[in-house]
Amino acid sequence: MEDKDTKLANIALDIIRVANILERLGGKYAHEADLNSVQQYMILSLLNAEPNLSMGDLHQNTLVTKQAITGVVDRLKKGGYLEIYKDSKDRRITRVLLTEKGKKALQATRPKRISGNQEAFSILSEEEISQLTGIFSKLILHLKNIENIGTGEDIIND
Repeated sequence: MEDKDTKLANIALDIIRVANILERLGGKYAHEADLNSVQQYMILSLLNAEPNLSMGDLHQNTLVTKQAITGVVDRLKKGGYLEIYKDSKDRRITRVLLTEKGKKALQATRPKRISGNQEAFSILSEEEISQLTGIFSKLILHLKNIENIGTGEDIIND
């Protein structure tokens, strides 16, 4: 019988394994829409849902480093998928806007994303999907708070 520490370590490793597999599968769908990565898809998706996000907003919503966000945004800009501009009220803030090409690329991923997600999660019941959603939301919030404790940033209270 496994002790609690071993179980928790195995859960953490399983989450990483699942994330890696989903990233590879998502990468295939992204490539079909001429995107280079799931991260590019994620940024386009965020901007589609909420236009004119700042670089800081993208960093907070994707949970990847500011340097990585900058690199992905630069590549998307070079590809014509988005535009960046300085906020008119605060020139220190860089905002990001989805272009028509970005919208079309995002739309091109939709059929594969829908069928791929349905296939990936087909082994779970509706109840299990709801539970998993709640568990991951709770875990992400908790881990963000742990991470912020050491940085001196405000604790997230969402």
